[in-house]
Amino acid sequence: MGLGYRLIWQLLEPRQKRSFAWLVLLMILTGLFDIAGVALVVPFLTVMSNPSIIFERPFLSRLYELAGFESSFGFLQALGAAIFVMVIAGIAVRTVTFYLTNRFTRDIAVSLSHRRLSGYLGKPYEWFLTQHSAHLAKSVLEEISEIVNNIIAPAIRLIVNGFLMLLLGLFLIWVEPLGAAVIGGAFSLGFGGVYWLLGARLGEMGEDRLRANRERHQMVGEALGGIKEVKVMGLERYYLSRFLAPSYRLARHHASLSLIGELPRYALEALIFGGMLLFVLFLLWMRGGDMQQVIPVIGAFAFTAIKLMPTAQILFRDLSLARFGQPALAELAADLSVGPRDARPTELPPELALHPGREAGEMMQRELRLQGASYRYPGAGITALERLDLSVPKGARIGIAGSTGAGKTTLIDLILGLIVPHEGNLLIDGVPLTGPRRTDWQARLGYVPQTIHLVDDTVLANIARGIPAERIDRDAARRAIVLAGIEDVVEALPQGIDTMIGEGGLRLSGGQRQRLGIARALYRRPEMLILDEATSALDAVTETRVLDAVNAMEGCTTVMISHRLTSLAQCDHIYFLEHGVITAQGDFDDLRRDAPAFRAMLEAAE
Repeated sequence: MGLGYRLIWQLLEPRQKRSFAWLVLLMILTGLFDIAGVALVVPFLTVMSNPSIIFERPFLSRLYELAGFESSFGFLQALGAAIFVMVIAGIAVRTVTFYLTNRFTRDIAVSLSHRRLSGYLGKPYEWFLTQHSAHLAKSVLEEISEIVNNIIAPAIRLIVNGFLMLLLGLFLIWVEPLGAAVIGGAFSLGFGGVYWLLGARLGEMGEDRLRANRERHQMVGEALGGIKEVKVMGLERYYLSRFLAPSYRLARHHASLSLIGELPRYALEALIFGGMLLFVLFLLWMRGGDMQQVIPVIGAFAFTAIKLMPTAQILFRDLSLARFGQPALAELAADLSVGPRDARPTELPPELALHPGREAGEMMQRELRLQGASYRYPGAGITALERLDLSVPKGARIGIAGSTGAGKTTLIDLILGLIVPHEGNLLIDGVPLTGPRRTDWQARLGYVPQTIHLVDDTVLANIARGIPAERIDRDAARRAIVLAGIEDVVEALPQGIDTMIGEGGLRLSGGQRQRLGIARALYRRPEMLILDEATSALDAVTETRVLDAVNAMEGCTTVMISHRLTSLAQCDHIYFLEHGVITAQGDFDDLRRDAPAFRAMLEAAE
């Protein structure tokens, strides 16, 4: 597997590609300053060892005359000052480059995280049924940092350090070809041999790091997400032990990576030191022991080695990082290559984005209808819904009943537009609900599931979820609170509607959370209100009060699931499901009289 430059280039946005090109040019400029400083060492050491050579070398003599020097010492001072200026200039440019490189890679991290999350949010609901939320969160947050730090940043440095090593190598060839060949061979054998031996192992470590990190996040998510059950069942040690095993694997891989990155340095230090001694002796022998000829060459090689050793070490470390991070890069590329390259989550129309609901205009004038609708979950062997024919007239109160596993929630997901029937159609006023119309429809719905998802924010922010604070209608929120029958609870809170309720609404009871979820749905003034076991945690008196308030809402169509069948007594029409098929329908009295299964469930609940 290569270093992934093609994939990296494809992942960059157009503006980032332009920034990348400018950054590489700036890094090349840094390398030119470095090589200029090294190149000036040769004439400096030559003049220092033999000042008379100024007048023997045409280039030095012309430079001496043009600059108007009066002594060889002054000329030597000027050369030393030039070297110093080049070194300082190189440091300054390198500092700027370091800052810009870090800013560039952080920008890429933000961009890739946004695009990955955007791609996930743009996936159909069915896709999430086969995913683990902890894995997705890890991929968006942690893995992007791994990719940027272990692949993209090293890839940039590899280009620049490779270019710098090329310049230094060409300089050494110009100074002493044979010596350059010896040094080049040592570097090639040392670095190339180690990388060849360890490259495959680095790839295996990178793949297992992905697995171990995934397992860690899954264990933490499961333990903290179900903390009540963990505490009651005494599962703390179980989750700690399952967390430790992948954590140790991850730690070992990172420790091994650090060691591999340092390995060549120790070998090369010995190799270069021994090679330099042999090279000095060889030069003295070749040039008859003339130190005036040998010192400038030795100085050039020594000064170059000072630059070359850390550069080569960084280059090898970056090669190791890039190879180690290849599995994460491949996973990211696979994520972003599904669908359009710049995938974005489905956007609401502008008139719905900030304040969705009835104000945007009604979409359903007559009815919602399912015609011969069938649905099977991905990978499932049986059909969840089979050829359903169902009508929800505008303004009606529709109940959906059935035993556990009958397909009630799947039917609700169809009405919500979260899933698409494999056969048949979902029609609004006779028009199939497809494409952008599905988004428009969802924006006009109020949905209350059995388990309410609340965020660690205020009561007001949870009711108006997704609407910027400056656009929240506090009066509309208060009306929704009254309709949901939770005004007494809110008024008793320390800061009322502005009270923080904790993660998941932990400071509220189950019934209070459900009523807050109902208030959230009613705040939108929905065209259709869908209640999926939304009153299961309420007592009978509170449930009746809330349902009476909902039924009194003018023009609002209601679809309701409830295991408490008496809650459906006020519905205009009830559909009774068994094994994904509608086996009975009618009003409450019709089903109690004519549907044995419905009557049996009703009697069992009494």
